[in-house]
Amino acid sequence: PVLFGLSYAQRFRLFLGSLLLSGLFFALGMLVGLPSLAVRPQKFALCFTFGSATFMASFALLKGPMNHLKSMFAPDRLPFTAVYMTSMASTLYFTFSHGGLSGYVLTLSSTAVQIAALVWYLVSFMPGGEA
Repeated sequence: PVLFGLSYAQRFRLFLGSLLLSGLFFALGMLVGLPSLAVRPQKFALCFTFGSATFMASFALLKGPMNHLKSMFAPDRLPFTAVYMTSMASTLYFTFSHGGLSGYVLTLSSTAVQIAALVWYLVSFMPGGEA
């Protein structure tokens, strides 16, 4: 049993549901957070980070959590995993703990690293793409 004895069809439905939720978070980030990015980057950062987390969780649901973790921590994926997880954690940390100009810059910086890591991840799965 890959995930609590669920069949592939059940896992696939969960995958689609969490992928849809991920898309909703990304859309909120674009529609609500992006217009206010210059004033309050935390709105975009939170939406994007939750979108990233649910995006990764969707693949864990499809492949099984342990299989997904094994693939993320494989030697060729380890640099991505380290950058991506650190950028997600730092985005949340800076969003909730730092205010003012320093919080603004730190939140934007960690979000930019997170976006780059997600693009890196997606490109590595395209035909001919390598991490």
